[in-house]
Amino acid sequence: GLRRRMAEPKPSTGASTVSATAWAAADDSREPGRSHGLITPPPAERCIDVWPEPVYAPTDRAVPSWWLVGSHGGAGVSMLTASWSIAGDAMGAFPAGFEQESPFVVVVARESAWGITRAHDLLTQHLSGYGGATTLVGLVTVAASPSRLKSELRQRLEVVAGLVDDHHWRIPWIDTWNELTPDELPFWTPGDPIPPGRKREPPDRAVPREVADVADAIRTTIISI
Repeated sequence: GLRRRMAEPKPSTGASTVSATAWAAADDSREPGRSHGLITPPPAERCIDVWPEPVYAPTDRAVPSWWLVGSHGGAGVSMLTASWSIAGDAMGAFPAGFEQESPFVVVVARESAWGITRAHDLLTQHLSGYGGATTLVGLVTVAASPSRLKSELRQRLEVVAGLVDDHHWRIPWIDTWNELTPDELPFWTPGDPIPPGRKREPPDRAVPREVADVADAIRTTIISI
């Protein structure tokens, strides 16, 4: 049957995040913007914060199997979190990797020049050791328009996706999502059938096949880690 989740409340406990630099160990001489191993992190002002405590998650839903970390406002995290029952919204900061929460993170960005730039920032932040004690699963990009991505942006995105060994999944343009709010969306749960063929239910009644496919691919990747 049709299933929807209520919109998630924001933390009201006064929880705050800490900067990537503050999160690093006190005896660690690394600084954002300086090379660490093979990956150079972005400058400190382009790093996002790290949670100093477990990420807030509503108690009326499944414990997240992975966290979605938005690279910027409007990346698409709210719609994806609403569409995937076992994903959590990390609210724009990296989880630190506390024992009681999932260690898996997926970066989300819009397919725009700014979105791809910010995806690069977050991926290099995490890969250089400033993204919490978590496992970076990959990158999800969300189409910014129904038009085909221009070649320059597509090439740039291919380079960025290479940072995560091409663990890159794309959400195509879904026109009707502009007419819906997250709490109006149905959600995908592992085991739900993904209907084949061209026949489609309206997005307010069934998760689009492309969206369910990405969730299933992320879950399969995590199981293989």
